[in-house]
Amino acid sequence: MTKKLILTLLIMMFSFSAYAEKINVMKYSRPGGLNDRMATVIADALGDRLGDIITVKNCVEAKKVFENSPDPVVTVWSTEYQYGGKKCTLDDKYVLGTFVKSPYHLVYFGDNAEASDINHLLKGENIKVGVWDSAFWSAAQAKFFEDLNPNIKTIRYKSKPFRTALASGEIDYKLVSFPGENPVIAVLGENQYGAKTGEDLLPGHVFADMGYSYLVAGNTDFDYTIVFQSDAWKNRTRDITYTPWMLGSSKKEQLDTAYKMLDNVGEASE
Repeated sequence: MTKKLILTLLIMMFSFSAYAEKINVMKYSRPGGLNDRMATVIADALGDRLGDIITVKNCVEAKKVFENSPDPVVTVWSTEYQYGGKKCTLDDKYVLGTFVKSPYHLVYFGDNAEASDINHLLKGENIKVGVWDSAFWSAAQAKFFEDLNPNIKTIRYKSKPFRTALASGEIDYKLVSFPGENPVIAVLGENQYGAKTGEDLLPGHVFADMGYSYLVAGNTDFDYTIVFQSDAWKNRTRDITYTPWMLGSSKKEQLDTAYKMLDNVGEASE
């Protein structure tokens, strides 16, 4: 056997081995929650390349897996974890790039005719907007609405009360990632509803384009763009407001944009 043939066979064997390598997917949050569902999409998209599903208690334990596992592991990673060098902040070598983002949607209860008028939001008095009780995001959200109309007050809610507040009449509007069946009056980003964007309402405002997002994290070189070509992505029935985030940009461009956004939001919360 010639040296050239041997070299060709070795290259083919290496390429096949690299392609066939199993990749583990890690879950570190409440089963059935958004993080869990996003990680499931990645797992399903891997198909035959999926190794094991690794389950740990939280993002701190997940971080340890990346730092110590000899096996390839990937997962979705809440973008906000990368702000401030805190306990869940990953070294950038474990951040593969930006993944998905959903702009925040401002919705109202369908029977509230007054709230359906954009002028009520822009010029009304004693306007109440419900936001999820996030120490990180809520200050930036409040800043946008205060600058939009000084008569707007934002109210932070825990998960269960947040789901019922709008229908009960406690608030006029609610800021959410998923509008569900509630009508949308504005969106802090491009949208499929023909709704006013944050940029329409407050051109140039630092928080006019804002939404919840995920990165992809891993200890292996993983081309996660295959997710967006998979049946798992195309056939999802939930989380449909999430779209690929900066797909096609370099990792540097992705992280520079994501971290600039985090710095702006983080500074508002301090």
